[in-house]
Amino acid sequence: MERNIVVTEATGRFIEQYPVEIVERKGIGHPDSLCDGIAERVSVEYTRWCQENLGVTLHHNFDKVQLVAGEVEVDFGKGELLKPIHVQIAGRGTPEYNGRQVPMDAIAVNAAKMHIRETMKRLDPDKHMVIDCFAGRGAQELAHTVDHIKANDTSFGCAHWPRSQVEESVFETAQYINYDLINKFPVGEDVKVMGMRRGDSILLTCAVPFISTEIKDLDEYQEARKGVRDSIQAYSGKFAPGRKMAIEVNTADDDAAGEVYLTMTGTSAECGDDGSVGRGNRITGLITPFRTASLEAAAGKNPISHVGKIYNVLAFVAAQEIIREVPEVQEASVYVLSQIGHPLDLPLIATATIKPHNGGLTKELEEKIRKVLDRRLERVHELRIMMAEQKIKLY
Repeated sequence: MERNIVVTEATGRFIEQYPVEIVERKGIGHPDSLCDGIAERVSVEYTRWCQENLGVTLHHNFDKVQLVAGEVEVDFGKGELLKPIHVQIAGRGTPEYNGRQVPMDAIAVNAAKMHIRETMKRLDPDKHMVIDCFAGRGAQELAHTVDHIKANDTSFGCAHWPRSQVEESVFETAQYINYDLINKFPVGEDVKVMGMRRGDSILLTCAVPFISTEIKDLDEYQEARKGVRDSIQAYSGKFAPGRKMAIEVNTADDDAAGEVYLTMTGTSAECGDDGSVGRGNRITGLITPFRTASLEAAAGKNPISHVGKIYNVLAFVAAQEIIREVPEVQEASVYVLSQIGHPLDLPLIATATIKPHNGGLTKELEEKIRKVLDRRLERVHELRIMMAEQKIKLY
């Protein structure tokens, strides 16, 4: 059966020509990102347990994770936990298969702890957190759709590629702080980078938590903050050649009052900042109000039949493949719509909106893009495997 694929040419200006652009990324230790990461790790570990012990993949959607902030007392040179962080895992799974029980609660709690240990340097899931699982039994008809690999819902996914200069700057700066600067300065993982471009000037406002127990006084804090700012300045400018890049760090600090961004564990989840799945980065790893985006919370949904997850990933991968394989295309946005009960490789419609480098959309160019989309839909099963193996980041 021929797939319903439509290729169109974008109207309007290229994103780099907009007078203003705003982009955000929440780092890996942000409470919302922690919830996304926990939800997805529960899905991965549940899927792995079922495959290893039952030989099947059972229906689940562990995409309802809530983090309730704890309480700490911090000051220069010290930090004390007063009340632990609470994590509540909800959603639906299949707790029994052919007479054998699936230990959903144990899988979920252990998966959450695994994610925290692999993500956070100073946040101890046993010491600083209380993790509970409240996941219930999924509907039998939804379990049936997993067995038959058909769309479990009527929903859509969408994404774009490539990143604009400010998008690239925001994403790479957050990654740089999370995975590089954290080894050079006493900082935590609860990073947020907000990028604003106005014309050819970019401002990155960075929230970076400093570790209270590793900074003895305000002078040392100010020195570390300056070092972080200077390092970001030197690193981030290369992502926006030809544009002016300004960096500001912890703009809420009131040095005169001694009120600065200190944490004990590296995340604001320790005191006052709650989190939920789906409130953070989109499938692209960014929050981009000037772009097409889905509001789906992809993390934690099953990677077999949940189009709210699969089609967003597929759109993102397809947009990247179009740019990589069709050099005539400057920018691509991909949209895929399912219809519940229909095969995943036969969406109701898949469409790519593209902006060529030169000229318009020719028949030859349209056919090249159509082939990329058609092949990606035909190989949709590859995405399931990549997600199960954690080879695709969802936030």
